[in-house]
Amino acid sequence: MAIGDIIVGLDIGVSKVSCVIGQVNKFNEIEVIGYGLSNNSGIKRGQILDPQRVAKSVKEAVGAAEQISELSVNSAYVNIKGMNVRIEKIVMESDVEKPNDGMTINDIYNAFSKIQISTNLDKNEQIIDILPYEYIVNGRRYKEEPIGAFCKTFSMEVEVVIAKGEYISGVQKTLKYAGITLDGLILETLATSNIVLMPEEKEMGVLLVDIGGGHTDVSVYKKSQIEFYDTIPVGGDHITNDIAITFDITNEEAEKLKKQYNLAIMAMIANNHDVKLNTKSKTLQDNIVKCSDIVQVIEARIKEIFQIIKKMISDNKLSGKIECMVLTGQGISNIVGAEELAMLTLKINQVRVCSPKLINIIKPQHTTVYGMVRYISSLGISKHVNSDVEIITDPSLKEKISDGVKNIKKKFLGIFKRAKKIDDED
Repeated sequence: MAIGDIIVGLDIGVSKVSCVIGQVNKFNEIEVIGYGLSNNSGIKRGQILDPQRVAKSVKEAVGAAEQISELSVNSAYVNIKGMNVRIEKIVMESDVEKPNDGMTINDIYNAFSKIQISTNLDKNEQIIDILPYEYIVNGRRYKEEPIGAFCKTFSMEVEVVIAKGEYISGVQKTLKYAGITLDGLILETLATSNIVLMPEEKEMGVLLVDIGGGHTDVSVYKKSQIEFYDTIPVGGDHITNDIAITFDITNEEAEKLKKQYNLAIMAMIANNHDVKLNTKSKTLQDNIVKCSDIVQVIEARIKEIFQIIKKMISDNKLSGKIECMVLTGQGISNIVGAEELAMLTLKINQVRVCSPKLINIIKPQHTTVYGMVRYISSLGISKHVNSDVEIITDPSLKEKISDGVKNIKKKFLGIFKRAKKIDDED
């Protein structure tokens, strides 16, 4: 990346669209120069069902970011979740075109091309990214691109990210309606892990659980390499819905109760007092329940999420690779006791919660997209970085100038008419 590079990220979620415009500053860090947020619908179970409705949300989020940054956005990177991708590990050997001149960026491009050709794809699948893990040159291993190394051949150990073609088409159609082109699709776990995981956690073996509103992303990293990634169609909104259905109340009131009695374990209740509900249900005596009744609903849903994750770990034989666990996401960040419940359910001793509030960004809702922008900026020189943006002037300034010109014309026209009238009288 270079100073001044501008990257636009879009997090298109089930209930919201978040946009962040980032610029690389002189310290080679991302500086947020624009951000926007809008409500979203039209997506269910990871599929874009109504591209035009989603495009409207994209326009609103991007428009807000454009207003702050004074830039016009023509292209952006978009996140993609585990339900729409699979990852395949490949080791590829490639030749160096001019061994006596040293390895060049073109040699790496050629290796990428070979990987794309040799990867087995199912019908309608597309490769959206190739993640180099290691370069092997003359028996030595490199994490960075070994440009300039003298060798005849080199090997690349990579993870090929393969996406469903239907989802890619849906994203492209949505962005087309919004007047934006697609820079690329970014695996969401790469964005999240970039800001919530520590390097030593990735190395030792970590289970990352990102609980959002409508989905829960589950990924496993070992030796700084992604070992597993999938998405569960259950999140924090389901807890709210459970409370609303159980006590026959509105989702708005259920959300307030979830935030007020934000415990994941009933045993942590200090005072099991009465709670009066705004409900018309005749089954509840005087519309009063115990706070333990509310916590019981919260605990049941969170425990279910952890039990699903436990089965995923077992089915994919990942238990031996996990040394610790990190919980994050809007759907879990405010719930006390989730850490302890994870330890009890998953039998993992080291569990920590990384709340989006602890991350130095504008709003917690921008966590994922901020991570995307940071991740893209950290890519090597073989990857495209810049998004297509244009500098725009303040529309209000244009209007003021235009109004000023009109007023001057009116004044001169008035002077001219009065002068002509005087001449006619003489």
